[in-house]
Amino acid sequence: MNSRQQFKDLHARDSLFVMPNAWCEGSARLIQHLGYSSIGTTSAGIAYAQGFRDSSAQMDNESRFASIERIVRAVDIAVSADLENGLADSLKGVEHTFRRAVDIGCAGASIEDIANYKDANKPVFYGRDEACDRVQAACEAAHRLDRNFIVTARTDYLLGTDDYSLSEVITRLRAFEQAGADCLFAPGLRSIEDVRTVQSMLTKPLNVLPVPGMSIEQLKAASVRRVSLGSALFRAAYAQISTVLQGLEQPDGLDFMQHNLSFEHLNEVMR
Repeated sequence: MNSRQQFKDLHARDSLFVMPNAWCEGSARLIQHLGYSSIGTTSAGIAYAQGFRDSSAQMDNESRFASIERIVRAVDIAVSADLENGLADSLKGVEHTFRRAVDIGCAGASIEDIANYKDANKPVFYGRDEACDRVQAACEAAHRLDRNFIVTARTDYLLGTDDYSLSEVITRLRAFEQAGADCLFAPGLRSIEDVRTVQSMLTKPLNVLPVPGMSIEQLKAASVRRVSLGSALFRAAYAQISTVLQGLEQPDGLDFMQHNLSFEHLNEVMR
C-alpha cells in the first residue's frame, strides 16, 4: 500500500492520529523514528529555518518546494504539505501548485484562505466565494492525478482581527467541503467545546491545532480524527536554544549537555 492510500485510510478511521510538522529532513526522520504514521510540513518552520519570516515575499516558491521535496524523500511515511494559500494568486497558479505537490510525492496538502500576508498581524482574507473557487481548483487538480490525495481546506479567519466568530468559520468550512475538500482545518479554536461545535457541522474530518489547556485525551473524547502541531515543534526547539544560550554563564549553564540526544541515537535515526 502506498503512502497516499495509507494517509487516506488514516482519515477514514474513527480513531485520532497525530501528524507532527517537520521543517527539514532531520526533523522528519526523527518524527518517523518515533513511530508517527504521517508528517505535515510547516511553512513557518521552513521559512524560519532559512532566515525568513513566515510567508515572506522574499522567499521564492522554488525554495519552498525544494524543502518540501527533501522532506518527502527523507521518509517512508505520508507527508502533507503546507502550501499556504496555494502559493499563487490565480486559479491556474493554484492548480499548478497542487499538481506539483502530487508530482513530488506528497500524500496531501493544505490550502488556506489568506489573500495577503504583508502584515502578519492583519491578514487579508479572500471572500467566501473566491476562497471556495480556489479550494475547488486545488481539489480538482490534485484528484485528477490521484483520488487518494488528501486536500485540506483551511480558514485562518480566527487568526485575523475580526471578532471571534464560529459561525463564519463553520460557513467557510462547509463551503470548502462542498468544493471537494477531504479534510477541514480552522486554527485558532479556543476550546474543546468550540471544536465539538465546529465538528458537529461537518461531514469530513476536522484537523485540530491544539492550544494550551487542551490534551490529546480530551481531543480523543471529542472524536477528533486528526491533530497537527503547526510550527509549535520548531518554536519549542528554538525556545530551548534561546534558554540555553541566555543561561550559559549561570553556574548550571552547561548542564543541558547532559540531556542532549546522543550522537549514537541520532546516527541511528538519520540516513
